[in-house]
Amino acid sequence: MRKIRKKEASPEKKVHKKKKTNWILSIGAIAFVIAVAVMIVDQHVRITESRSQLAALQEQVDLQVIKNDELKDVAEAVENEDFDKYSDYIEKRARIYGFTKDGEVVFINIAGN
Repeated sequence: MRKIRKKEASPEKKVHKKKKTNWILSIGAIAFVIAVAVMIVDQHVRITESRSQLAALQEQVDLQVIKNDELKDVAEAVENEDFDKYSDYIEKRARIYGFTKDGEVVFINIAGN
Protein backbone atom coordinates (compact mmCIF):
# COMPACT_ATOMS: atom_id res chain seq x y z
CA MET A 1 0.00 0.00 0.00
CA ARG A 2 1.03 3.35 -0.77
CA LYS A 3 0.97 6.16 1.72
CA ILE A 4 -0.90 9.18 0.62
CA ARG A 5 0.80 12.34 1.47
CA LYS A 6 -1.12 15.43 2.18
CA LYS A 7 -0.18 18.34 0.10
CA GLU A 8 1.34 21.07 2.13
CA ALA A 9 0.55 24.62 1.21
CA SER A 10 3.37 26.40 -0.42
CA PRO A 11 5.03 29.15 1.63
CA GLU A 12 3.60 31.76 -0.75
CA LYS A 13 0.01 30.71 0.05
CA LYS A 14 0.68 30.80 3.80
CA VAL A 15 2.05 34.34 3.57
CA HIS A 16 -0.90 35.44 1.42
CA LYS A 17 -3.39 33.93 3.87
CA LYS A 18 -1.63 35.59 6.82
CA LYS A 19 -1.68 39.00 5.08
CA LYS A 20 -5.39 38.62 4.37
CA THR A 21 -6.11 37.77 8.00
CA ASN A 22 -4.05 40.74 9.25
CA TRP A 23 -5.87 43.04 6.83
CA ILE A 24 -9.30 41.89 8.08
CA LEU A 25 -8.24 42.27 11.72
CA SER A 26 -6.93 45.77 11.01
CA ILE A 27 -10.20 46.83 9.40
CA GLY A 28 -12.14 45.35 12.32
CA ALA A 29 -9.97 47.17 14.85
CA ILE A 30 -10.34 50.47 12.99
CA ALA A 31 -14.13 50.01 12.79
CA PHE A 32 -14.24 49.30 16.53
CA VAL A 33 -12.22 52.42 17.34
CA ILE A 34 -14.47 54.55 15.11
CA ALA A 35 -17.60 53.10 16.75
CA VAL A 36 -16.25 53.84 20.23
CA ALA A 37 -15.32 57.40 19.19
CA VAL A 38 -18.83 57.99 17.81
CA MET A 39 -20.36 56.70 21.06
CA ILE A 40 -18.15 58.98 23.14
CA VAL A 41 -19.08 62.03 21.06
CA ASP A 42 -22.78 61.11 21.27
CA GLN A 43 -22.60 60.77 25.05
CA HIS A 44 -20.79 64.10 25.31
CA VAL A 45 -23.57 65.80 23.32
CA ARG A 46 -26.23 64.20 25.55
CA ILE A 47 -24.40 65.30 28.69
CA THR A 48 -24.15 68.87 27.38
CA GLU A 49 -27.88 68.94 26.59
CA SER A 50 -28.72 67.52 30.00
CA ARG A 51 -26.58 70.13 31.73
CA SER A 52 -28.34 72.95 29.88
CA GLN A 53 -31.74 71.48 30.80
CA LEU A 54 -30.60 71.19 34.40
CA ALA A 55 -29.52 74.83 34.43
CA ALA A 56 -32.90 75.94 33.05
CA LEU A 57 -34.76 73.85 35.60
CA GLN A 58 -32.58 75.15 38.41
CA GLU A 59 -33.41 78.71 37.35
CA GLN A 60 -37.13 77.86 37.46
CA VAL A 61 -36.70 76.33 40.92
CA ASP A 62 -34.90 79.45 42.16
CA LEU A 63 -37.72 81.69 40.86
CA GLN A 64 -40.33 79.47 42.46
CA VAL A 65 -38.49 79.55 45.79
CA ILE A 66 -38.54 83.35 45.68
CA LYS A 67 -42.28 83.34 44.92
CA ASN A 68 -42.90 80.87 47.74
CA ASP A 69 -40.97 83.05 50.19
CA GLU A 70 -43.06 86.06 49.17
CA LEU A 71 -46.27 84.08 49.60
CA LYS A 72 -45.15 82.84 53.02
CA ASP A 73 -44.56 86.46 54.06
CA VAL A 74 -48.03 87.41 52.83
CA ALA A 75 -49.61 84.43 54.61
CA GLU A 76 -47.87 85.38 57.86
CA ALA A 77 -49.05 88.98 57.46
CA VAL A 78 -52.63 87.79 56.96
CA GLU A 79 -52.42 85.56 60.02
CA ASN A 80 -51.09 88.45 62.09
CA GLU A 81 -53.61 90.84 60.53
CA ASP A 82 -50.76 93.08 59.37
CA PHE A 83 -52.27 94.09 56.02
CA ASP A 84 -50.47 97.43 55.63
CA LYS A 85 -47.23 95.95 54.36
CA TYR A 86 -48.85 93.75 51.69
CA SER A 87 -52.07 95.63 50.95
CA ASP A 88 -51.13 96.35 47.33
CA TYR A 89 -50.25 92.71 46.69
CA ILE A 90 -53.42 91.45 48.35
CA GLU A 91 -55.54 93.94 46.40
CA LYS A 92 -54.03 92.91 43.06
CA ARG A 93 -54.60 89.22 43.79
CA ALA A 94 -58.18 89.88 44.94
CA ARG A 95 -58.98 91.81 41.77
CA ILE A 96 -57.72 88.89 39.67
CA TYR A 97 -60.36 86.73 41.36
CA GLY A 98 -63.12 89.31 40.80
CA PHE A 99 -63.29 90.99 44.22
CA THR A 100 -64.07 94.69 44.49
CA LYS A 101 -63.85 97.36 47.17
CA ASP A 102 -66.95 98.46 49.05
CA GLY A 103 -69.04 100.79 46.88
CA GLU A 104 -66.94 100.09 43.78
CA VAL A 105 -68.77 99.39 40.52
CA VAL A 106 -67.13 97.28 37.85
CA PHE A 107 -67.94 98.09 34.23
CA ILE A 108 -67.43 95.35 31.65
CA ASN A 109 -66.83 96.38 28.09
CA ILE A 110 -69.05 94.08 26.03
CA ALA A 111 -67.90 95.64 22.75
CA GLY A 112 -64.55 93.96 23.17
CA ASN A 113 -62.48 97.12 22.67
